[in-house]
Amino acid sequence: MSAALNRTPWLRPRAVRLLLGVLWVAVLGSAMGVVLVSHLCRQLYSELAVLEQQANEHQVEWGQYLLEQSSWASLSRIEQVARENLGLRAPEEHELRVVRP
Repeated sequence: MSAALNRTPWLRPRAVRLLLGVLWVAVLGSAMGVVLVSHLCRQLYSELAVLEQQANEHQVEWGQYLLEQSSWASLSRIEQVARENLGLRAPEEHELRVVRP
């Protein structure tokens, strides 16, 4: 069997050790890559969760602004401001004029 190993140059003990060393370095490099990618994935997922929470808070705030806007623009509020601040009132019957074509 040792004669067969000597005939094939790539199976010599030194070549085998070198190949095993290269493969060992490749396995370690691959493992470090997996660790790095896992860390980055967790970090990005954490950032995504924070951003989703902020988006939900902004959505709630937007809804509150819409409610506030609709309350400020309601007809009863406009009529109240017109009466109190501008002194406007509905015309009396004798103050109405009918314009005919």
